Amino acid sequence: MDSAEGDLYGLHEVLNRAGNLPTCRMVVVAPYDSATLRSAYEAGEQGIIDPILVGDTRKIRESAEECGVPERSLDIVHAEETEVVERAASLLFEKKADMIMKGIVGTGDFLHVLLDPKWKLRTERILSHVALFEIPETKRLFLMSDAGVNILPNFTRKIHIVANAVDAAKKVGIKKVRVAMLAAVEKVRLPAMPSTLDAFLMKRYSETGYFGKCQIDGPFAFDNAIDPEKADTKGIKSSIAGRANVVITPNIETGNVIWKSITCLQKGEAAGVVLGGKCPIVVPSRSDDKETKLLSVKFARLLLGYCG
Repeated sequence: MDSAEGDLYGLHEVLNRAGNLPTCRMVVVAPYDSATLRSAYEAGEQGIIDPILVGDTRKIRESAEECGVPERSLDIVHAEETEVVERAASLLFEKKADMIMKGIVGTGDFLHVLLDPKWKLRTERILSHVALFEIPETKRLFLMSDAGVNILPNFTRKIHIVANAVDAAKKVGIKKVRVAMLAAVEKVRLPAMPSTLDAFLMKRYSETGYFGKCQIDGPFAFDNAIDPEKADTKGIKSSIAGRANVVITPNIETGNVIWKSITCLQKGEAAGVVLGGKCPIVVPSRSDDKETKLLSVKFARLLLGYCG
C-alpha cells in the first residue's frame, strides 16, 4: 500500500508484487540446506524464479528428499565443491541466469569469486547490503544499509552505499525517498565522531544532485530517524526526522545488530540483497530461516526489474 507521503506499507504486500513480473532465472549455489532449497522451490512454484541449483548432485537430491522438495522440480548443474561458485558465476556470465543466491558456502569466498573481473559483474559502484524491514506498529517499510558487506566504510564508500540504497528504495516503489544517516548522537561537535561528520558531509554532498531526487539528512540516532514521537521529544527539526524510509548505518556492527535485534528479539521479518553489481545477489546468513530467504528472493526479483 502507498501513502500520500510516498511511503510503502506491508512487507508481504509489497514483495508479493514480484509475482506480477516475468519469471527470471536464479542460480542457487550449494543449496544443501532445507531453508535454501525450500525458499528456491517455493519461489519457483510462485512463478517468481526458475531456480538452477549448482553443486554436488547427490547432496542436492538427498537434501531435497529430506525436506520434501519433489525431484521433478530440480534443475541441477553438477559442480565439485572446489568449483561450485565459479560454475555458478559462469552461468551468469553466459546469460543463462539473471541473478544469484548463496547457499552453504562462505560469504567471503562467494563474493571474492563473483568479483573476479573475468565474470564482468562489477560496475562503477562497490557492493553493499540493503535490507528491507516493516515497522511493527505502523507496517511502514524502511530500508537499511549496510549490515553485511562493508566493515568500516570511509566517506567515499558511503557515497556508493547511499546510492545503492536510494536506487533500491526507488525500484521497490518508494516515491519520496528520505535518507537518514545514523550515528550515536544527533549533533556534530568538534572534535566530532567520524559518523556524525560523515552524516553532515553526506547531506551537503546530496545537494550536488548525485543521488537524484531524494532527501538526505543527519546525523540521527536510530530511534529519532524512524519514530516521529522520539524525534518530537528530542526537538529535532528536520523533514526527515521520524520519517526516514532509508537509514544508513556507520559500520557493519551497527547494521548487523539492528538486523539481529529485529529478526531475533522482535521475531520481525526481513529481506536482504547485495547490490552494486550487474545483478542482485542474495547473500543470506546460514542462520536465516526459509521465510527470510524467500522474502529476499522476492526483494531481489523486484530490484532486478524486467529480465530476459
